[in-house]
Amino acid sequence: MGFVSAPQEKQKKLMEISGLTVARNVVKLKYPMRECLEALTAVCDEVVLGYDPYTEDGTHELAQELSRDLGIRLFESKWDMENRNAGTEIGIQTQRTLEQCNFEWSLYCQLDEAFHQEDRETLHNLTACDKDITGFNFVRPYFWQNLHTIRKDWSPQVTRLVRKGTHDYSVLDGHSCETLRGRVEKGGVWMFHYSRLGDAQAISQRVRTLDGLFHAEEALIPRDELPDYDWGTRQWDNYSKEETPPDVKAEFVTYHGTHPLSFAELYQDYK
Repeated sequence: MGFVSAPQEKQKKLMEISGLTVARNVVKLKYPMRECLEALTAVCDEVVLGYDPYTEDGTHELAQELSRDLGIRLFESKWDMENRNAGTEIGIQTQRTLEQCNFEWSLYCQLDEAFHQEDRETLHNLTACDKDITGFNFVRPYFWQNLHTIRKDWSPQVTRLVRKGTHDYSVLDGHSCETLRGRVEKGGVWMFHYSRLGDAQAISQRVRTLDGLFHAEEALIPRDELPDYDWGTRQWDNYSKEETPPDVKAEFVTYHGTHPLSFAELYQDYK
């Protein structure tokens, strides 16, 4: 009688990943859209940019240029800037763009976020999971003023790699999403966050613009009176006239590793 080997476990298939981000008024607010899209193309198999073409700051033209340069797909969607329901307009635009993605798994970054190019294989390995796993959380280290300081108290875990039809970003403010079915596991890699690096005036303008999705225009400090961003350790940032965030004792940790290439080049002077 011949030797019969034990049956081998069937190897799970890795799946392709769609990358996505959303944008509005990126030229005026100096968002690093090119760097975000370059980082997404380094780890994803397709990338979709959802953007509002109805602005006059050159966002439409830049989107067209990046589509040619990087081979990304564009999705035009007008933003409702009268929607001040807890920042949900960002979530609504994210969900619309998510629905344009072709693949079973989609990876979402905002314009000041990125995954490391060296984590491409790890991200794809996650897609070989059991079918009851429908999403993955990632630690989102919040880099503070330079490339080696992380504000740990602003570094949560967020769900950003999701299986098609299993999560909804539209009910929240775009930072994370609601799980409709299945379970979410830890992804095991970082999603780097850079919104508090760079030009101090541009940071203030971006923060105030986000405040406009929560507060009426007349409730905010006028744009021409905005101070440069001061990296004060508040509980949160806000340019509302009446809502002053309390100061907190922030927790900082030092980072000695590398960064996603496009952002490392962009912020190389902030060491």
